[in-house]
Amino acid sequence: GHLSQATSSVWAIAGHGGQRLFHSSISHVDNVAYVTSALGIGWIPSSSPTIDRLRNIVPAGAVVVPCADDVELLIAVTSGRVALTVVEAGGGSNAGALLALRRLREDFPKHPVVAWCDVRTIESHELLAIARAGVQDLVRQDFDELRHVFARIVASATQRAISFRILDELTDVVPMRLHPLLSYVLEHSDERLDRDGVAAVFGLSRRTLQNRLTEARLPALRPFLTWCRLLVAAALLDEPGHTLDSVAAQLDFHDGGNLGTALRRYTSINITQ
Repeated sequence: GHLSQATSSVWAIAGHGGQRLFHSSISHVDNVAYVTSALGIGWIPSSSPTIDRLRNIVPAGAVVVPCADDVELLIAVTSGRVALTVVEAGGGSNAGALLALRRLREDFPKHPVVAWCDVRTIESHELLAIARAGVQDLVRQDFDELRHVFARIVASATQRAISFRILDELTDVVPMRLHPLLSYVLEHSDERLDRDGVAAVFGLSRRTLQNRLTEARLPALRPFLTWCRLLVAAALLDEPGHTLDSVAAQLDFHDGGNLGTALRRYTSINITQ
């Protein structure tokens, strides 16, 4: 599916200087009314008593949606009731977790998934199979069962999935050889990236990296980093359970007002909540 109107508008007017505009399949909008809904967290299998431990640490306002099997999970994701899935890995749950993961990856390859496991009892081959099936992060039973820790894991998994989705959307806009750069900047949009540091990651000088962006008719490196950060912000605002304040905190803006001001300043988008 397409990104939100806010996200699309960011890239539609992300030109810098005389450089070309980024294209979007959704036209520019001047005002975006943002209304948050409850974050639905899928849990499989519903028969596991561990679901009660999950309910104790989910973010305020989030709803745990128990799913008996992969069929129920796919229905919940398709309907929009579930925005992120937690699968119990290891032991008797591992076969069902793997099946659910594989089905999810077939139908919803960018859906964020977190694996819940007891690292003291799970076999190494089970953990490897779960990792290869495409989970974004792990919740370690007894170690990560704190509300703020789980919130960080959920935020990280969601941001990674969104980054993959944005990269897909911009395949025809950003040249293939710059995809690693775009992917890196998107995935690290919650950090204060500097131009020299980003260039060093790819073994380049800042000038060389800037030249490659210029050749591709993309914004200069500093505004490129800013646009990527705003793009992730706009995409997160399209996800259930997110507000201007929560997204601002996740992406290291001063507060929700500062994020809203940045979106208005750079994109003319007015987000109200």
